[in-house]
Amino acid sequence: MKTAGWSTLRVARQVDRSECAVRTCWEQWTRDDTHVRRTGSGTTRREDRRIVRQALVDSTLIRSTIQADIGVPAVPQSISRRLVEANLQSKRPVRVLLLTPKHRRLRLQWCHARATWNATDW
Repeated sequence: MKTAGWSTLRVARQVDRSECAVRTCWEQWTRDDTHVRRTGSGTTRREDRRIVRQALVDSTLIRSTIQADIGVPAVPQSISRRLVEANLQSKRPVRVLLLTPKHRRLRLQWCHARATWNATDW
């Protein structure tokens, strides 16, 4: 596609990848005449299963702890990717409780009742 004159953006949209990934692949092709991934990148299936198993055993583990437990030099992004593929995305805790319409109405009533108060009333 690139040799046919397509832009990086057009190629990225066509193959459903990021522009950066397409650009990197194209640069590697023009530099090395190959598209093969470098050796040592990524994780094996066995390591992938160990990552998922660790997350299932203890859902409070963080990426660096999982990395240390599996004993392989996997980058944190690889660990996150494997967990997403296993449908184990992290969930951020809710910081505050959401207000229901009833709560909002009651809070507004409380504020209206005290809107004219002065410093001594408070």
